[in-house]
Amino acid sequence: MFTGQITAAGKLPPTTVFVIGAGVAGLAAIGTAKNLGAIVKAFDTRAVVADQIKSMGGEFLAVDIKEDAEDASGYAKQISEAFIKAELELFARTCPVVDIIITTAAIPGKKAPLLITEEMVSTMKPGSVIVDLAAATGGNCAVTKKGETYVYKNVTIIGNTDLIPRMAPQGSQLYSQNLINLLDMLVDKKDKKFNINLEEEVIRTMTVCHNGVKLEPHRMATSSAPQGKKSDVPVSAPKEKKEEGYSTRDFILLIALMAFLAFMIWTVSDDFIHQFMKFVLAVIVGFHVVWSVTPSLHTPLMSVTNAISGIIAVGGMLSLTPVTQPGVAPVCGAIATFLACINIFGGFFITYRMLAMFHE
Repeated sequence: MFTGQITAAGKLPPTTVFVIGAGVAGLAAIGTAKNLGAIVKAFDTRAVVADQIKSMGGEFLAVDIKEDAEDASGYAKQISEAFIKAELELFARTCPVVDIIITTAAIPGKKAPLLITEEMVSTMKPGSVIVDLAAATGGNCAVTKKGETYVYKNVTIIGNTDLIPRMAPQGSQLYSQNLINLLDMLVDKKDKKFNINLEEEVIRTMTVCHNGVKLEPHRMATSSAPQGKKSDVPVSAPKEKKEEGYSTRDFILLIALMAFLAFMIWTVSDDFIHQFMKFVLAVIVGFHVVWSVTPSLHTPLMSVTNAISGIIAVGGMLSLTPVTQPGVAPVCGAIATFLACINIFGGFFITYRMLAMFHE
């Protein structure tokens, strides 16, 4: 139903997507649906993924029972009957109001849990779609047919099991990128030499033997769940940095700065002193404001540069005065505002171009 519209316009029609399971596949589905313009709702038995869902732009649907189904390795584990009953009630309320359901729930080594019953499918709107990514292990939907796509009561059920072979090009790209990152971690950037840093958790997890010594298995912490027993391999503790006092050079610079300020007070005009004090206060306030910026859609660099440019634009606009009061301050303010706005618009434009690369 939606395929032709997505291909033609590059966007989903006004659509609500419900993602069950926020693992790697679930978060990828949330991001893709959000980028296509859909309203995304998501559920997972692990409470820790709520923030991850929200960070991807989705709405996390929770049940009233406080129970976390995450094990020490970060994967889902078996949950209680009361929790299962509560989540099924949540799914029954959600199915009639969504257009697409994507299920990714799976338990390693066991049959996929049944989450969408036949009655829930019957309550969905005509033309709705269910994508059952767990079809290979039994399916999360009661009416899923393994390896088939068909229509059940005006609802399209997709139970394909060959999705992994279809992802060969993307899988090769991701794997090659992982190898590049691994080689980058194995090379000392200063000396340009091969180096095994056991303090790096990824390297420590992969290392079996080091300098003729067999290392105990080490499990990487993948979530906020309680970690297992720590490895007995001795790791050198980080050296404590000693607090360094002020050097003679620092005292000389401080005295020179105080002398310069005293010279300014006695020689320059009061108007310049007022402008200079505003500048000093803007630097102090701007420092704390800029470094409190949290990157969202921007990269961290774009966030900081746009925040700095925003403060410059505000300061420049405050320096603007009517044309009847000519002076250096209005001219500098106009130039600063113009250049800062160019930087802000350019930052958002570059960010938009970067995000558009992932929409293809």
